[in-house]
Amino acid sequence: MSQLAIYAIVVLSVTFNAIAQLLLRLAMVGFNATSSQPVMSRIFELALSPPLLGGLILFGFSILSWLVVLSRLPVGIAYPLASLGYVVAVVLGAVFLKEPVHILQIAGILVICTGVAMIARSAVT
Repeated sequence: MSQLAIYAIVVLSVTFNAIAQLLLRLAMVGFNATSSQPVMSRIFELALSPPLLGGLILFGFSILSWLVVLSRLPVGIAYPLASLGYVVAVVLGAVFLKEPVHILQIAGILVICTGVAMIARSAVT
């Protein structure tokens, strides 16, 4: 498998994980923890909600694709690349949930991207 394919799988895994986080957030936004419904009824309703189920399924895909990454890259290279999830999650949150992105978040994202680029570059040389 080429290096490019491995990094594509890293991006895929991280994206699955970030979308899973977005879906879990959507599930919890719609979940009313202070409702007068019985607790078990609320838990059952949450467990069957499409965003929660979708998020859990995507977590599963994320884990499976991450196993492929770990079989191809040293953990010292692979694990720092997982920090791309922060970048993807902020972008998805801003686009789909209309969450604000502050200047310090943007600065942090730039630092993360710089670090990821340095780590990826070190794996090639």
